Amino acid sequence: MRAGLAGVVLAVAAVLLGTGCSSGGSTAASSPSPSPSSVVCPDVAALRSALAQVGHLSASGDALDKLKTDVTRVRADVTRLRTDAGGEWKTEIDALNSALVKLQMTLKNIGSQPSATAAAEAVSTQLAAVTTKASDLLRKASVRCPSASASPSA
Repeated sequence: MRAGLAGVVLAVAAVLLGTGCSSGGSTAASSPSPSPSSVVCPDVAALRSALAQVGHLSASGDALDKLKTDVTRVRADVTRLRTDAGGEWKTEIDALNSALVKLQMTLKNIGSQPSATAAAEAVSTQLAAVTTKASDLLRKASVRCPSASASPSA
């Protein structure tokens, strides 16, 4: 079941994260902070990168373990951002962290699912929540810390 489960989970993860975590330009109506923080913006960039890694899965025997590792990395980046950002984006950071905790619990207990389909549905539900919360946070953060892809490379 583990190999089949990994394939189903990979397909679901690729679709959800490939479409939902884009953090391109924002048309947010709120005004940007006076200047980007030298600490917060690299944290936002690291989070963007970690989220992108979650979406780069392959159908292999260790895919489930890679997903677990990638989610752990995203949580670490969220924790660092929470510390460095202070109260900024608190609601969005807390919501993303909560969704990540639920996803981690689902992945941890995936073997208790009655079938590969049930496991994929459980992971799909949690990944969708993570995708939504990550998009919310990155949309707000992009006002202060635009994506590196939007600026020329040095």
